[in-house]
Amino acid sequence: MNLMPIIDTAAVLVSLFFLVVGSISDLKTREVDDKVWLFYGPLGVVLTAVRVVLDPSLFVLVGISFAIAFIISMGLFYFGLTGGADAKAIICLGLTLPLPPSSWHPLIGFVHPFFPLVVVIMSFISSGSMALWFCVRNTVSYARLKGRMFSGLEHESMSRKALAFASGYPTRIANLQSTFYLYPLEEVTPASASHPGERHFKFFADIETDHGQLVSQFIDAAKTLGVNETVWVTPGLPMLLFIVIGLIIVLVFGDPIFGTILRSVVH
Repeated sequence: MNLMPIIDTAAVLVSLFFLVVGSISDLKTREVDDKVWLFYGPLGVVLTAVRVVLDPSLFVLVGISFAIAFIISMGLFYFGLTGGADAKAIICLGLTLPLPPSSWHPLIGFVHPFFPLVVVIMSFISSGSMALWFCVRNTVSYARLKGRMFSGLEHESMSRKALAFASGYPTRIANLQSTFYLYPLEEVTPASASHPGERHFKFFADIETDHGQLVSQFIDAAKTLGVNETVWVTPGLPMLLFIVIGLIIVLVFGDPIFGTILRSVVH
């Protein structure tokens, strides 16, 4: 009896289950209980260990793939591009599905051997779809607000305005205060003897920063410039949801990027 398809299916189902549970929590609170990863990780280790026992030739590739997943997760977390839960999810995925399930046959027909790497890439690509939503929303707002959309930020360059247009939107300060997943897309340069205070777009922030403290400090600084109503914000993305989407894409279609490159080279 060939046990490999059963192990493959179990690893996929276990990954989908825990990542979906984590993403639901991420959507609701932007936090995930560590119990999710404490169950997911050990189960993944067992499944991968059985897979290696069944096919010892996979040992080296499994080790390399997990090392890549670990380095990626730590790097993304260190540079503030993902939260702690996202990093733990990538590590657990590396433990459970370090290599593509051999019994699955995606539509494109090719999956990169370092499976977690491709899933992470696809999750970031899919998260880029949020830019389209921001642009649609802001286009509607621009038609309504016209020149007032960038009020207080007129001095910013067109390129920075365009980046803000694709990564956030203006809203009332009250919404920023009351919505746990919204972060200011601006920062305030305090006034000095030689320079008046100014607002600037700020596109990068450590998502592990305390939300309440960050928002409070920004609002206090903004009020010194007389800003009491509308500011630009960006939502903290539920990255776990996009990891789930990335995993499903790779399972169903394979590796669209490397698969396309490989076909173009072959043909």
